[in-house]
Amino acid sequence: MAEQLILKSLPFIRILPSWAQELSFKYCSKTANLYIVHGNIRDFLPHQMREEEFNFVKIQDYISEVLFGNRDVIVYYDRSSGVTFCKADMQDDYLQVMRSMNGIESEADVLAKEPQEALHNLEKYFYHNISQKKRFVLIVDYAETIVPNTDISRYTDEDRYSLVTFNRWAHDPLFTEGDISIILLTENLADLNIKLVRSPIT
Repeated sequence: MAEQLILKSLPFIRILPSWAQELSFKYCSKTANLYIVHGNIRDFLPHQMREEEFNFVKIQDYISEVLFGNRDVIVYYDRSSGVTFCKADMQDDYLQVMRSMNGIESEADVLAKEPQEALHNLEKYFYHNISQKKRFVLIVDYAETIVPNTDISRYTDEDRYSLVTFNRWAHDPLFTEGDISIILLTENLADLNIKLVRSPIT
């Protein structure tokens, strides 16, 4: 099935930038659900809107519109902005589900900025929707501020929680089979936790 998906997608994949080709092949192979994108990620990328008409967009928009535009829910997260969504209706659904599950009324609490709370809420939301066959992509920017490359003994409890959470997600077959993709963005790969970087399934 993975080979058929790659063959079906090959004409599209061939016209992508090299990093996007690599990401697409990994996704189509169905061997991973957590991906690391690094390098000049602050550059604007050409996105063809119509024939011979291009816009230059941020990498988050490129990933969500060009590579994963068919996803039901596209989520963004970084420590500054907290949890945000590609479209308002996606955020509305998240708020409704999380409020009904947790009884939380505050929008700021649901759209948390702190990694431990944000990842905990998102995990509950992902598992809640797996049975509904919704397809997700979570794009985590400035990932090195959440799982930094430093000795594990220097990790805070929050750092440890984030590292264990990403590792669990990367090894969870429900995420792979349920089409839940996690993308970590960092400019310098050396700044990111070495265990995640060297993992054979990222």
